Parts: sequence; structure tokens; C-alpha cells
Amino acid sequence: MSASTNGSNNGRVFDGRSFQDVVIWPVPTKSTGHADEQPLIPVPPTTTATPSTSTIFVSIPQFRDGKRCARTLQRLFHHASHPDRVVVGLIEQTDTEHANDDPTCLQEYCALEGYKMGEHKAGVAHKGEKQADWDRVMEECPRLGQMRSVRFHAYAAKGPVYARSFIRKVLGNEEFCMQIDAATDFAQGWDNLAVTQWMMTGNEYAVLSNVPMSDKEREKNGGDSSSVEVPRQCAIKIGSEGVPLFENIADGKAIGLTQPLLSATQSSSFAFAKCHYETNVPHDPFAVQLLETEKFPRFARLWTRGYDVYTPSANIVYRDNAVLHPLHHTTGHGDAGERKWPKNDNERRNAHLRMKVLLDIHHGITGAEASSLAGGGGGGAGGIGSKISAARANLGIYGLGRRRTLAQLLDFAGIALPGRDFAGQRGNDGSGCSDRAWVPYDASISSKANLYDGTGTADDLDPEPIFPLRTLPDATGGQYDHPFAMGNAAWDEMTSAQRKLASGDEFSREGSSSDVPYSAVFLLWIVGLYVWYGTFAAKNINMNRKEVGVRSSYTHHGPRNSARKINATKIPLSERTLKNV
Repeated sequence: MSASTNGSNNGRVFDGRSFQDVVIWPVPTKSTGHADEQPLIPVPPTTTATPSTSTIFVSIPQFRDGKRCARTLQRLFHHASHPDRVVVGLIEQTDTEHANDDPTCLQEYCALEGYKMGEHKAGVAHKGEKQADWDRVMEECPRLGQMRSVRFHAYAAKGPVYARSFIRKVLGNEEFCMQIDAATDFAQGWDNLAVTQWMMTGNEYAVLSNVPMSDKEREKNGGDSSSVEVPRQCAIKIGSEGVPLFENIADGKAIGLTQPLLSATQSSSFAFAKCHYETNVPHDPFAVQLLETEKFPRFARLWTRGYDVYTPSANIVYRDNAVLHPLHHTTGHGDAGERKWPKNDNERRNAHLRMKVLLDIHHGITGAEASSLAGGGGGGAGGIGSKISAARANLGIYGLGRRRTLAQLLDFAGIALPGRDFAGQRGNDGSGCSDRAWVPYDASISSKANLYDGTGTADDLDPEPIFPLRTLPDATGGQYDHPFAMGNAAWDEMTSAQRKLASGDEFSREGSSSDVPYSAVFLLWIVGLYVWYGTFAAKNINMNRKEVGVRSSYTHHGPRNSARKINATKIPLSERTLKNV
């Protein structure tokens, strides 16, 4: 493959060591001999919406950060070109009785908008008047009808990934989803900018993501008018136990981009994509107590399911570095004191093992741990290798997809994972940050397809999340139709029959006629229906009865202290631990 005309016309990237000209690779084409041969390209956007008509769901988890979160909410709506089309999903982890004042995001937002609660005396006798005052604020505060929230006590917090897993409870039928932190500022007209940037990728499975520029750097660079410099994460390092890591800060930058640039990294502080990104690659509720360790595994999950991450050519959001709560001065647990939620080393170890299993890293996993990771059924029998395979299969939707392979990902990112003897691992030192080439895949494979589907390897499959407010096909196991022939990214991999069907050469109405009598067809249909009911329906009814029993009593379960799932009708950790959400 040869590069197209490039030079500095497409922008430049600083990879942490030097500046490199951006390389835009041409659309790859393979010779298939098919008359209607098409180039291999990403699935084109299926949307007919425009920036002014698209709905955007914005998810914001906050841990005892209500004051900054409130500023984020206010700016989110004030800086949007079409604020009526923005919906917010809040995940609040607070301690409203804390002596140092730990307000909820909604309470502080309403106060900023001029709807503040009055002073009330403490005690049970005054709770009624306090509640009435709160109800008044909720009635008068603007845009609360565009907000959905889940709130639980800060003592039950288990890290940002765990918090984001609750997005499933508040995501509706919005078209686009944006993931941000609680301390975020926005470019003016950010909603139009984000949709326009996403459309520029020409990719239904595009994810715009980068480490947001700080508000101080924004001022230094002259504000939005000079936002041609965009932070870009380049280096991928290999951690002490073999899991690749991204830094929390961008080690590089892109300057003068003419279009979003393909990336091998992503940031949890900002991501913008179609909302099927949230349903096809849901946040893992079992990845508790983690920060950096979960970032590359999540990137691996989305990339192997056909999603591609791009650095936008303009800054859409910014990082708010203001200190508005005493908690921001305190030191938590972790190497740099960055983890301020309650500590649980056993949960963190189990979650860390889960990330290693996802990436097929065997080093450091004992036989006992492998047995606990596998469910204990037939798939977990045998040596440690077969147990880890069963554990990988058990990840299900929280594991790798089938559109691309792990080996392809490592080649794309320019890294190597450690072998069985914990040797050969290699980071990329930021190299290749300016010239990533898009990797084709077979778009006829569903983005929901799991790596081990149909292999019989799983013995205790993790349950898929439920999105009660979302009724689109992606929330119930389906995917969007892609009627464009050019949108099939593996056109040359289609079978002969598929090609003929797509081009209309076969299976025409005449060719599809049958001489089988309708009476025989009807009789066979009746027999098939009877067999189906006896095989599946009755079994599903029994399973549903069991599931209802589990759901109705999940609040009585304690936290999960091992990576092994306890029973066949499992409920995700986030649903077994917390109450009234």
C-alpha cells in the first residue's frame, strides 16, 4: 500500500519526540475478480440527521464533585447550539450528610440557575419542609426534564468504570452519545461541532476521542478561535504485569488537521459516537477499582468489534481544573493517591486479572485464580490454559469481538504482549502516531458477536446488560441495517452466494419459486413450531421465573469478592450490590 499525496497539507503530529507529517492512506482495494468490485471502506454513516436535528445523550459520572459537575451541566446547555436536543445521564456518588458539604450535581446546578433551597434546621421534625423546598426547586429548575440520574452513596463507589456501567439505566433512544468527566468545559456550539466532526470520518463505527485540553492551555492558545492544536495520545506502554497502558495526560498533539485522524488510543474523559457504541461495547461493571488498567482492554473490545477511534481536528471539550471541594486536596489510595473511592484490594486484584484474561495474558495468574475465573463447568476443566480460555469465553459482551483479531490490534498499535514466559512485550514509544492505516473487517459479522460465540467454551457466561429505556434494535441484540454495498468493509470476503444475492444475479423471484405444495409447507411449519416450543419456549419460561426471583432479591446480596460468578442466573455486580437505583 502506498501513501497518497500528503506532506504538511494534512497537518502534523508531535508524537512526544518529534513532529511528523500526517499520512492519509488511500482507500484499500483487493482484486476479487468480481464485476462490481468495490473498495474496502468503513461502513458509511447510516444517519440522515443533521447537526441541528441529531439528539445527543451526554453521560456524566461524578464522585463527590457536585460543584464542578453543576458548572459542567450549566455550560453544557449554555454552549450548545441546540440545547433542546441534549439529554443528560448523571451517575452521582455523593455523601450529602458530609460535614465538608458534598452536594448533589442537580442541587448545585439549580442553585447556579437561580433556584436555590433555603436554610433548614437539622432534625427529623424539619425534613418535611426541607423536602417541600426541594420539590419546589425541582419544579422550577430549568431543563430537569432533559436529565436522568442514578444516585448512590459515595461509600458504595468502586471507581469510574463501575460508575459508567450505570449508563445502561438512563440511556434512551438518542442517536449520539458523548462521554465526559464531571469537570468539563465546552467549545461554543460543541454539539454541531461534534456531529460534523463525526460525519467527516465517513464511518458509522467512528468514535471521536482524545484527552481534553486543559482550560489553562485553552487560554494560552487563544481560546476556541485558535483550536488548531488538539491533544493526541501516542505512546502505549506495557505495565508491570503485561497490560498495555495509556497515560492520563496527552503526550503528543495534532496541529492543523484537515479531518479527524485515526488513533490507537482513546480517552475516558471524552468520547463521542453513535449510541450503539454504548450497547455493543458496554462498560464492564466487573472492572471495579481500576483506572489506567482498563483503558487499553476497553479499546481492544471496541476495536475488535469494528469501532475506530479518531482524534478530532478541533477541540470539542476542555478539562476544568478548578478546585471547588476539599476532597480535591486529599490523597486517596493508589500510586499517586488518585483513587479516592473506598479501597478494596481483593476486588481490584480480581478486576486486574479479568483484564489480563481478556488480553490472553497468562503470566501471573495462578492455578487457583484460573479456577475461580472459570465457572467450574466443563469448559473450566483441564489445565490453566483451558481454564483461562473458559474465563475469556465467559466474558461474553465484555470480551473481544469477532470483526477483528487481537493479533491485528497489536500490529495496528505497534505493540507486543508478553508471552507465556513473560518475555517479548513491547510498547510503541509513540511511533506511528501520524500514519495509522484503517484495518478492514467483515461487516456482515455483527458488532455484538463475541469472540467465543458458538465454540461451547463458556461455562458461566456473564449476563448482558439491560437498557430499560432504549427500544432500538442495538439494545436488544440486533444491529442497524447497512444497505450500502460499498459499506461492507469485507466485500471481497463475501461468499459467492452473498455476492450474487447482493447484486441480484440469483435468488430472483423466478429462481426462488418452488414446486413444494403449500399444504406440505404448512404441515412442516406446524411440526416445527411444536418442536421449537418443546425445546426452547418451556425452558425459557422456567429461566425467566428464576431470573425474576433473582432480580426481586438482588439487593440482599453483598459485594462480589471474587472473580467467580456465584450462580447461573447472575446479575451484574452493579445490580447485586446497590439498592434503589
